[in-house]
Amino acid sequence: MVEAKYGVEINGVNSKVANDLIASEISGNYGLIFNRKKDYSIVPVDVYEVLNSMDRLKAIAVVLYNETSKLGIVTEQHLFNGMLAIFDNVEDARAWLKVTVVQ
Repeated sequence: MVEAKYGVEINGVNSKVANDLIASEISGNYGLIFNRKKDYSIVPVDVYEVLNSMDRLKAIAVVLYNETSKLGIVTEQHLFNGMLAIFDNVEDARAWLKVTVVQ
């Protein structure tokens, strides 16, 4: 599960560092939960370029907590080459990843 701190910008550089660390700790195929509780900015084109380069990353579950956050997610769904789904809570996101990601 990935949670950003309030007010940070997620760009290609810090996304690459974080995703390389995550991939080094996980064997086999995996999925990520982006738990968007805090307000932060994302550079979608740069971030999804990094995410698409992660061969073993098969699915992303994005947990959103308000309707305005859902507006930009359509762009993210088009940018990601794998499966990306939106959820209202972490439990549903975990359940989806368990059946979606083939290890």
